[in-house]
Amino acid sequence: MSTSSEGHPPLPAYALKYAPLLWLNEKEKYWPGNPLEHAALCIPQDPNGNKVDVPEALVGEFHASLLETPNVDKKDVFLCLEHNDPKVNAEIESLTSIKGKPDPLTRRSSAPVWIILVDKSEIVEPGVVDIFYFYFYPYNLGNIVVFNTFGNHVGDWEHSMVRFKDGEPIAVHLSAHADGHSWAWKTMEKMENRPVGYVASGSHAMYGKNGMHAYSPVSFIGPIDYTSKGVLWDPTLNYCAAKYDVTTETFSPLTAALPTPTGTAPPAEPGAVPSSDPNAPASTGPISTPLEPAFNKEITPEQVIAVLSFHGRWGNSFWEVQNAEPGKGWTRWPMWVASGFGLGKKLACLKWAGGPSGPRWKSLERKGVTWNTTDLLPRLV
Repeated sequence: MSTSSEGHPPLPAYALKYAPLLWLNEKEKYWPGNPLEHAALCIPQDPNGNKVDVPEALVGEFHASLLETPNVDKKDVFLCLEHNDPKVNAEIESLTSIKGKPDPLTRRSSAPVWIILVDKSEIVEPGVVDIFYFYFYPYNLGNIVVFNTFGNHVGDWEHSMVRFKDGEPIAVHLSAHADGHSWAWKTMEKMENRPVGYVASGSHAMYGKNGMHAYSPVSFIGPIDYTSKGVLWDPTLNYCAAKYDVTTETFSPLTAALPTPTGTAPPAEPGAVPSSDPNAPASTGPISTPLEPAFNKEITPEQVIAVLSFHGRWGNSFWEVQNAEPGKGWTRWPMWVASGFGLGKKLACLKWAGGPSGPRWKSLERKGVTWNTTDLLPRLV
């Protein structure tokens, strides 16, 4: 791999050429965001809600120093919103991240995608490289189960991954809840030879096709994800990149890839097939020139490494829910139901989950395309 003028090697062009395109749900309320801006609104706390001692100058600023501070960069530290309680009101701008909604014409979001290259030559076989695409959302809205939303949490990291062999794509993974699904490259729906994923509203779990997705073994009352062709997001239009070394468990910066056209001409209306598709129906709508991939130069290499390396959790611990008195919780079920069956605290803990771990904990070293298996699904779900 060659070295750029900045002293860091470039991201391979194939990482952008075959990067996934994502359909965000038409009813989405919580859009992609910037984890650095999110961290600037948070204070580090331990699992019991006690503030972690950090220099005052590091709080409220989005730079690498806070995440790299030794007593903050720990697995049991939570980045908790300082001034807002999502249990009271989660529809605030810092959580909805409306500015991160992709532009319906250009497909660009102000939220960067975090691309990670992992060489698997010694783990899988020579020539195999995994390219991870990480997406951050400031808030995860849980799904409704018997009139309640369960699984709400501040901060949400999702990812897709494309596995390459000698620079050619061979398989795709889309994360969903505890794991996700994986398919052979030929199985995926594609748009201009790029795989297409569908992002569920609220949970941001990703699937290979549009529609309803029941992901719980509990029939009839289990949670369901919903995907639709709402807004198309091209993450390559705002990206930063790094390489992960499996042996040393460390990240190093990558610079911009050589220019390769990956954009798609925008649909004339939401949900339409892009007009650049030769099979697209005739349209009287305007045809725009696709944007080229754009490396985010406002995020420094130090910030990239700090975000990806962070050992802690990217949201509230909700310690007050974990320590709530029996019968007291934040659910919509009648108190006599929760108290009578001894479910109050259990339901509250299910409703409000602790903030998620970051990219470094998402099995970047995995041998299979999916975390826990080497099997690929025969059809899209």
